[in-house]
Amino acid sequence: MTPSSGPATLDLLSPTFRVLSPEVHAAAAQHWYARTALGPAILTSADCVAFQNDRRLHHSGGTEHMLAQGITDGPVADMWARLVLNIEGPDHHRLRRLVNPAFTPTAVDRLRERIRAIAEDLIDGFAADGRCEFMSQFSDLFPPRVMFHLLGIPESLQPDFLRWGQDIAFLLSYDVAANHDRLAVAIEGICAATDDLCAHRRSHPGEDLLSALVAARDGNDQLTEDEIRAMVTVLVLGGQDSTRNQIALGLATFAEHPDQWALLRDKPELAAAAVEEMIRYNPVDPILWRIAPVDVDIRDLHIEAGTRIWLFAALAQSESGVPGQPLPFDITAEREPHLAFGHGTHYCLGAYLARAEMVEALPILARRMPDLALDGDPVYRPELSGFVGPVSLPLKFTPS
Repeated sequence: MTPSSGPATLDLLSPTFRVLSPEVHAAAAQHWYARTALGPAILTSADCVAFQNDRRLHHSGGTEHMLAQGITDGPVADMWARLVLNIEGPDHHRLRRLVNPAFTPTAVDRLRERIRAIAEDLIDGFAADGRCEFMSQFSDLFPPRVMFHLLGIPESLQPDFLRWGQDIAFLLSYDVAANHDRLAVAIEGICAATDDLCAHRRSHPGEDLLSALVAARDGNDQLTEDEIRAMVTVLVLGGQDSTRNQIALGLATFAEHPDQWALLRDKPELAAAAVEEMIRYNPVDPILWRIAPVDVDIRDLHIEAGTRIWLFAALAQSESGVPGQPLPFDITAEREPHLAFGHGTHYCLGAYLARAEMVEALPILARRMPDLALDGDPVYRPELSGFVGPVSLPLKFTPS
């Protein structure tokens, strides 16, 4: 791109800011990056990919994410620092290696029948009504039930873990300070419950992932209690908040494209392609970030050490090559790979599981919720809230 002028300035903290807004499209036409008070925003597909691959940049926010919000110590800062997504080097590889077996394609494929059963059970609760509030009646419950089954969380504790997981999601947002006490309570609850469950697994081991973590704690790998608590926290977070919001964003997108919903109903074999397209078109993480640990110069952009770089993934994934004409939503089209799930050593551990959940659920939803449409205006979370998605999503359809 040859810029016609210097970079524009964007206000990421504005309550009305959206990555796919006319303002951001205009900034992308003006320059390959924009300035913000929080660090540079990268606006083109090629540059977002290049920044993801640049080894000089770190994947996680590390301590900078908390320091930027005035959080320097305490349980929230401590838990953030222990999450595997913020750990680099040998410890990162060791922690991932211990849980990787639970997320291989072979392991996940064994869950598919259970995934379908959970989806059908939830839809049974509203299919005859012809309308639903999709978040509370399906999306908030579906991915957590899968993760709770994988971890081995007893049914009596699942409502608590569901609430804690939704609160823990604020760790990824730019609202940590405003939700600090809520986060601290959730962290305390999930850590105490994890300790109790681990004590029980030592005398009553099972086939679940929590038993495997306990075995690693007592074996040669020497997982610490804090590492187990942090691993359960990140699995509960990643296993519910990202997927529940992505499914909901997908349904909101299909409600605005009824021809695509009818096509999926008639051709359920398109489910895998539909999942990739809805992630590309309306991603749960429209903004990714990188941190520059040292000063970095990239073309006409000087990045000082400690600066956070914002990659506008949703904008990059909409590029068609024709200015002002973003790619349409089409589940039959061949697309370039999207930027979701990260890259390299920090590639999302649960990517295959998340895809499997959505691939199994979408054809069931399309079959049992024909003629899908919005039943009111959805309410969405802000772009810097971590994983973006609806707070509420009223839908209507022909009762099945």
